[in-house]
Amino acid sequence: MQRLNSQDEYFLDTDTATAPTHIGGLEIYRLPPGAGPDFMHKLYTKLKNSPVRAEPFNYKLVTQEPEQAEKTAKKGLDWLRPAPQRKKAKPERGWEIVDNIKVEDHLYLHALPKPGGQRELGELVSRLHVNRLDRSRPLWETHLIEGLEGGRYAVYQKIHHSQFDGKRGMSLAHHTRSPKASTRGLPPIWSVTLDKAERAGKPKPAVEPPSKLKALASWGKALSSMSAARKNKPGEGVIAPYSAPQTILNGPLTARRRLGTQSLPIARMKALGAAIEGGATVNEILLAVCGGALRRYLVEQNALPEQPLIAACPVAMPRKEEGAAGSAVGQILVSLGTHVADPKQRLLAVVASSKVNKELMKAIEGEAYAHYTELSMVPQVLAAKGGFGHKVLNANLVISNVPGPREAQYTNGALLESMYAASMLLAGQALNITVSNFGDNLDMGIMACPDLCPSPQKIAVYAGEELTLLERAMGLKPQARKAASKTAARKRAAAKKPAPAKAAQETASTKKPAAKKVAAKKAPPKKAVVARVGAKAVVAKKVAVKKVAVKKAAVKKSKAGR
Repeated sequence: MQRLNSQDEYFLDTDTATAPTHIGGLEIYRLPPGAGPDFMHKLYTKLKNSPVRAEPFNYKLVTQEPEQAEKTAKKGLDWLRPAPQRKKAKPERGWEIVDNIKVEDHLYLHALPKPGGQRELGELVSRLHVNRLDRSRPLWETHLIEGLEGGRYAVYQKIHHSQFDGKRGMSLAHHTRSPKASTRGLPPIWSVTLDKAERAGKPKPAVEPPSKLKALASWGKALSSMSAARKNKPGEGVIAPYSAPQTILNGPLTARRRLGTQSLPIARMKALGAAIEGGATVNEILLAVCGGALRRYLVEQNALPEQPLIAACPVAMPRKEEGAAGSAVGQILVSLGTHVADPKQRLLAVVASSKVNKELMKAIEGEAYAHYTELSMVPQVLAAKGGFGHKVLNANLVISNVPGPREAQYTNGALLESMYAASMLLAGQALNITVSNFGDNLDMGIMACPDLCPSPQKIAVYAGEELTLLERAMGLKPQARKAASKTAARKRAAAKKPAPAKAAQETASTKKPAAKKVAAKKAPPKKAVVARVGAKAVVAKKVAVKKVAVKKAAVKKSKAGR
């Protein structure tokens, strides 16, 4: 049995009906060339027959009772001696490998209602994301979704956060896709076979556990750093934990969820970062874009707080265990500058806040920073376990960036067009923004509880408009944006290149409009046509008048003859 670490315990203990702690991902694919109407049913059958080999997809949560101490017979006067009081040992939880897992218990096929657009897809994924995972079996599900407009289909997958984090998911998914469209025989994620060396990663040098003195010093450094942060004004310098303002985005969650999506060009974000003195990373530009979008959203709701919103940004931490299950995540806190109206000043404020808080991570690196993270999360963990997590705000929301593939990806001939995260909401936080860099874009998945944060797609739309607003504020030329969009268009056209037979048909069809154009040139001018039509009408009218006169004359003659 693989034992749980403290973070895994937290994700399992705080899993409730209104705040389930699983994470999900939505991938949109273009149907491969030659796919028939039964493609999705064939895909479902193929995946259903794929055995579960990969860890932790074959892990089941188990509880192990402590071994009972053997009772010894009392001798002589031992019965007069009171028995020593012993603390009752707590049951231990961990992961146990399960053989012969039924894939059909974890795999589902859905059909979207017409027209099969992003709205219908978002509504279905939102409903699927609400349901908690069944702990009587391995904690994962895969949903195939057909009927997406434009000859596409989607795959939505969710797994419990106690077993997976975004970084591990991406590394495992790497074995299920290929940059070549011709590659076939790629397994589903639960059938990936990794040897022990590959699962463990690069060999790490043996590290001796720190002495008690060093451990005490690292805890002291963490406490002193947190105490210093508490002296700063809200939103300035190093952000102190639990200094976030109360907003409409924070409160008791309900079970409802909504997913908004957006894609931001990485090239434009890099250009914007380069325009800032000292430079800014894509992550820092992302935080500024989110800050501007949230400011506009809250202003419309007449609910903008005086203090800036605080975002918790997860950071991947080194793993101490070599097991295939578990999560290793730290965090930094960043001000989103929502109290600043001027776009340029807000951008600079967010970048400065991000850099300062990253410096804290470097200054107290190692065990001290791990202890700092643990200290900052203790009140939130205790409050969430007690059912009043909405009253203890470490941050207003989570904004996360998960690294993804930079080149085109195919799964057995199906082109991966986009991938959006569908993450979890922490107790008291009605909004989570998780992005993954895929190809030339950052694909944003905006998960919200609509009873506190209605219409998260508005935030997605505002994020796209905020990027343009920040570019103008920094004086960037529009040509740079056009060039980037043309490059993206060329790549999309190359990815969607038709088969040779279809290409011939399209070539023939493109010639027809040209022929019409030539014919149109030979046609007489409109004025000439109108003149001819008018002359013909006049002649026809004269002929009609003559006929009427002839008839009248004939009638008179007949009367006279009588």
